[in-house]
Amino acid sequence: MSTSKKIKTDNNKILQDVIDYEILKSLINYLLISKNNKTNYNNTINQYKINKFYLNRNEILNYILVSKKWYNFISSTISNNIIDNKSFEHWLKINYNKNKSFIENYNNQNQYDKNNLIFNDKEDNQNKISFNKEFSIIKIKESIINDYFKFNLFLDDITIDDFKEIKNKFENNQLLYNRIVVNVKTGYEGNQDDSILFEIHEYISNENSENISNLFKILELNYNYLEIEGYNPSSEEDDDESNKKCTELYLNNLSIAGVDRDVGEDEETVKIFKIFKGKNLIYDGSDVACDCPTHVDYSALFDPNNSGQQVESIKVQNRLDGGEYVEARHLIKVNQFENLHSITIPINSFQILSNLSEEMGFNSFYSNSTDSGNSENMKSELNQMINSFITSKSLKNLNISSIEKEDSIYSDDYDDDETFANNINETIESFSNSFIPLFSESNTSIERIEFDCCGLLNINTFSNLLKNKSIKYLYLYDNSDFIVYSSKQTGRGGNDLHKEPISINQYLFDNIFSSPLTSIRHYKINIKESNQFKLIFNLILNNIFKLQLYSLIFELNENELVGEFVKEFKNLINNISIQQQQQQQQQQQQKESNINLKEIKIKIGDDEYIPELNNINNPYFTTVIKKLPKKN
Repeated sequence: MSTSKKIKTDNNKILQDVIDYEILKSLINYLLISKNNKTNYNNTINQYKINKFYLNRNEILNYILVSKKWYNFISSTISNNIIDNKSFEHWLKINYNKNKSFIENYNNQNQYDKNNLIFNDKEDNQNKISFNKEFSIIKIKESIINDYFKFNLFLDDITIDDFKEIKNKFENNQLLYNRIVVNVKTGYEGNQDDSILFEIHEYISNENSENISNLFKILELNYNYLEIEGYNPSSEEDDDESNKKCTELYLNNLSIAGVDRDVGEDEETVKIFKIFKGKNLIYDGSDVACDCPTHVDYSALFDPNNSGQQVESIKVQNRLDGGEYVEARHLIKVNQFENLHSITIPINSFQILSNLSEEMGFNSFYSNSTDSGNSENMKSELNQMINSFITSKSLKNLNISSIEKEDSIYSDDYDDDETFANNINETIESFSNSFIPLFSESNTSIERIEFDCCGLLNINTFSNLLKNKSIKYLYLYDNSDFIVYSSKQTGRGGNDLHKEPISINQYLFDNIFSSPLTSIRHYKINIKESNQFKLIFNLILNNIFKLQLYSLIFELNENELVGEFVKEFKNLINNISIQQQQQQQQQQQQKESNINLKEIKIKIGDDEYIPELNNINNPYFTTVIKKLPKKN
């Protein structure tokens, strides 16, 4: 009878490493992946974010210190994600010689100083990459960094000779790099001559389109503030399909300056985007050379047949507060883009109201410092714009500001003040009702809305937010209170136009943010006056155990507002403690009152106030303090 020796195996031990790794990977993903970045609209699915790292750094460090095995799991997970998602340069400040040409960098194999590699935007010593420290938060192997710079080249300048050399090496399979990134500032912001982009375009106009298209999969051009006035491209498409000439120049980021034109509405300026194809487009409506900026027809910019399906974000801005704006009729083809995820635009709310009032048969009562546009049917165009937003399958972020404020109203054509006030209210109601579908459509792709209400969106419009299941982030500018107009008798025996504000914030906190049906988890408030704090913090306190919000973001534009904010914040903390004690006494079985609000963010303009904000003893919320970006 033969016997066999049994070998004991510990199945738990065999699976332990795999289980540990999967658990830790899930934790790190939760801590480092932005909630707004878990879809593939920008081809960076599950990309770790540097701001999330700073927010959750201490928690990550606690997991790392458990054991060497955990440290290795976490460190390799983070570093691999940074490399695999091509986000290395977003995590670290890359030190390269800006004065060297492409050829010099090429011959020196893009040398870098590893001792000066630091986490992006954080220059204190504790956040430098360490290759030797046993428990640095992230220990990226030096070999990984070497490999990264071996195949990725970063330049701050490019010449036509550089471009020709890159193209030549690419076509002869001699290019050492998988990726070459060029960041160029032009126009009045930088020293680079604008003509370089035009030279490159003229050069490639005689080249095969497919070859150039493949080259730009490696060469990423980022151009900031390009001035295009006077540039008339001479290239034309070749009819010979076998040897099609290139008429388009491909870029990653492209910012173009407004053009000074003397007559009419400028219909040609934004057509330049048909030639210069970019993923992220910025058009600056400011006219540097002229006190009266020319109004632009943006229809071509917001048309994929012109700008191209590669577009991921479009921003129209007014660097010099020139009053430029996008009209509703310019935006009716937004839903035809396949990859467009972000739109930032100024509109002229009172230009829209002026057109609406005339369509409704009222005498015009809105004066505008700008042209009233070429609308033929404003109500229809407004509805088409909103429909284009909500039927887009890719649009995630929508930011709408307004260039004109409420004080543009005048009553010269009205003898009856009551009729005048009623007509204003009817027109505003028509405007507000047009935006109902933007908030009420149950399932759109839009997750984030920033809106300058100008006192024009009423409670009925916002009441529809409970129907929407997509919007997660809402930001209303400081003048969000809805204004109702009426005729009020003055002491002199006459009548005057009376304005009655209705608090939209109060409605939102009491009826939307406190409802289990809401999808909104983040609300941003812009504070301009100190007397606003008391109302907001009272609304938070009154709804503290019902609020469905995860975070509240306060934007403090003036430094002197910090003191009043701290005062009311401390009052809120004390009052929450009192309310908790009262609830626990009334409901003995309830061990702890539930508070869904987890985070309060404060954005301020000056670092010196950060210690004052950090000194708040706050057991209920994570407090995050950020510095506001500098205005252009």
